[in-house]
Amino acid sequence: MKKYLLSLIILLLIITGCDKSNNKITNVVKKKDEVKIVQSENKKIEYEDYDNGLVNLKIPKGWKVDVAPTDYIHYSFKVYNPNNPNYVFLFGLKQEGFLKSEKARSTYAKLYPDAMFSKLAPIDPQTTEAFYKVWNDNVKLSNETELKQEYFPYLNEFTVLDNLGKSDLGGDILRATFKDNSGNLNQGLFTATVMSTGSYYINTDIFNLFSEKVDVWPLNVYNIIFMAAPDSEFINYEEVLDYCISTITFSDKFMSGFNTEEQTLVSTIKANQQVYDSISDMIMDSWEKRNNSYDIISQKQSDATLGYERVYDTETGDIYKAYNGFTDDYHGDRYQTITDDMYTQSISGYIEK
Repeated sequence: MKKYLLSLIILLLIITGCDKSNNKITNVVKKKDEVKIVQSENKKIEYEDYDNGLVNLKIPKGWKVDVAPTDYIHYSFKVYNPNNPNYVFLFGLKQEGFLKSEKARSTYAKLYPDAMFSKLAPIDPQTTEAFYKVWNDNVKLSNETELKQEYFPYLNEFTVLDNLGKSDLGGDILRATFKDNSGNLNQGLFTATVMSTGSYYINTDIFNLFSEKVDVWPLNVYNIIFMAAPDSEFINYEEVLDYCISTITFSDKFMSGFNTEEQTLVSTIKANQQVYDSISDMIMDSWEKRNNSYDIISQKQSDATLGYERVYDTETGDIYKAYNGFTDDYHGDRYQTITDDMYTQSISGYIEK
């Protein structure tokens, strides 16, 4: 009898041990795909209406809008995150007063040294890239002389990564990097349409009728649009900023106040109040066709610097930045290391310990 009871106790202990072991295994299976996910800021964004009676658009909640103190022809506004103004979207209808070459500018300056044409850096050649290459020289003058405020952002060390082709408005779409005045690297998409409306030639030597002639007829630049964010974050915010563009509409009050000399531009806006919706589609399409090598390298460098490794959810396709060592700690199947091409996609959040 004692032998029987002893055998029964041993059997029960074995069974209990197996249960505990099985429970432990069950718990591991249950929890192995459960990770602590914190949603990224770009996925938390809610939008609100901005309407000043002239222009209406959607902006991320909590962001600010500054409007340049200009007339209707040169109407300009920027949308930005007040906590980090490098998250920015700028729109301008027109800038003018640029000459076509340095020789034309210096010649003009001999006649009218105090004129704006004499002070603004020329756009040579007449391309979108050339316009942004001299951006800093010209916005410094605009901020300090015309606007009396730091309205236009500075684009230091402006470097084009890709020319993504022509926009619907005629200018190129450029993907470029630049640094702010504190040396922080940013990335963005830029477009502007540089137009010459004529020619007027004068002699480079005003006292010599046989000297070389230069064209001093000024250039106009229309539809200045750019969006930018910190370099490693632009992938995550391009869609956010592009959406802002797509929602721009101008009011009837704006139309009636717009100078009649700009009827071509007025007609374009009147013909389609959502003209910028098509522009945003075009920008997004160009963005999707960009050269991805820069993204892959810069995102890998950013992860290495900040101590992240990147994984994706095999069930949803969402991409996450995980703490360094996550793939060693994790024993499930749901979250897997990303492939290189996934570095070109925005993240949905962070996986924390």
